[in-house]
Amino acid sequence: MIDNDKLKIVYNKTQGHCHFCGDPLIFNKYGLRDINNIDGAWEADHVIQKGKGGTKNFENCLPTCVSCNRLRWHRSGQNLRDLIFLGLVAVDEIKKNTEVGKKLVELKEKRVTANIKRRRKI
Repeated sequence: MIDNDKLKIVYNKTQGHCHFCGDPLIFNKYGLRDINNIDGAWEADHVIQKGKGGTKNFENCLPTCVSCNRLRWHRSGQNLRDLIFLGLVAVDEIKKNTEVGKKLVELKEKRVTANIKRRRKI
């Protein structure tokens, strides 16, 4: 766990915004405390992931909203690029209201529901 002074340094690296999506963060909402109230909640993201040799040190961290950090998680660079690209394809299909788009919306709703149930058990 990073102490409060170091958290402030991490938070201020992006002027209190998620380094992925740019949404504003609330300093006092560090960590996920309430699954139903994640707006502004943030975590320290390891720029070089620990599994790739990155340190736990605050110098290797940037602030990220809980949503973005949980999406990145352990993914490799190529895996993350594929995820973003496929997301763009999916958004186009949803906007066009194709059968594939409708199925994607259905699958997203199922995934969100399953994630909420799984996290409430923790």
